[in-house]
Amino acid sequence: MRPAREYDIRFGHNILGKSSKNWGRYLVISTPSAWSIVKSKIVRSPVGLGMNNWLDRSHLIEVSDSLTNDADMVVGIGGGRALDHAKLVASRKDLPLIQVPTIVSTGAIIHGFVADWKGRVIVGRLAEVDCEYVLVDYDIIKQAPLHLNTAGLGDVLCGYSGISEWNYFADMGMSDPVDTSLTKPLLDHYEKISYDFPLTLENDHSLSDKSISYIMKEVQDRDDRMLRDPRAPAADHSFCFALEAANDKYWVHGEACALGAVIVAWHTDQSPETLVKWLDRCMVKFRPKDMKISKKELSRSLEELVTWMQRGDSKTNGNPSIMVSNPVTGDRFEECWSWLSTI
Repeated sequence: MRPAREYDIRFGHNILGKSSKNWGRYLVISTPSAWSIVKSKIVRSPVGLGMNNWLDRSHLIEVSDSLTNDADMVVGIGGGRALDHAKLVASRKDLPLIQVPTIVSTGAIIHGFVADWKGRVIVGRLAEVDCEYVLVDYDIIKQAPLHLNTAGLGDVLCGYSGISEWNYFADMGMSDPVDTSLTKPLLDHYEKISYDFPLTLENDHSLSDKSISYIMKEVQDRDDRMLRDPRAPAADHSFCFALEAANDKYWVHGEACALGAVIVAWHTDQSPETLVKWLDRCMVKFRPKDMKISKKELSRSLEELVTWMQRGDSKTNGNPSIMVSNPVTGDRFEECWSWLSTI
């Protein structure tokens, strides 16, 4: 698969309308909300339209197989679920793919793989497809609620979670000393994001064209900057999946990952206030009350997180993530909920 840094991402005003003039027979995969926003901006109508409801493999395949094979290409329009579904359709029909995100916070824009979901559990990879190019239409992106776009920075800043765990295990003498040549550049970059991004906003704190490009670039560059080290487990992303699995519903990915990272930083006592400051500066929602996560839902998710991480590789130098070895349950959860309610 093509690395994220090599994706051809094209920005502009009415770039969708201009590009769609040249499309021949094409299929669209979208969601009802995204399609209602975009359809009037497309010059030529598609020969087939499939709507995504969720990511279970049977649903993805059923929708794909219901669409005509007499098409020249596939266009994904929407957030992460629609874009992933479009990859599956392009793969099954062996057609080129163009992606048109309606928000810039999702890693699905710059990743070619489609996870194989059996219900709420990932059991493998279903497809791998590199799109021809990505169209980021400023006018479309600005129609989405602001937090659905700033969540992309939450999906970057949540890398603080792994650093927190490494620091914790090193302090406890249960891991190698932290390699600051790996962690300091990341921490410095996170701090820089928290100062630079607010400067891109309009006077009324809405997104400017520069804001949209900034978020998209940070999401695209995340893979190259990411700390991939077994001593720094990614409990932040595991938390997002556990949250959705335990409660059988979706949340905004970057916001859920940010919340997971905040909880890890608190649980390891690794300056959670620093991460909170960064997220607030970048206007990322992460507080349960703002995400409409109830106390019961959060408790269930942190219990599920133990099982979720045990399915994969959650080890750090022979030690499991603290979210597995010392889970935030029982009295510790009560402390966590109380703290989250005060920030």
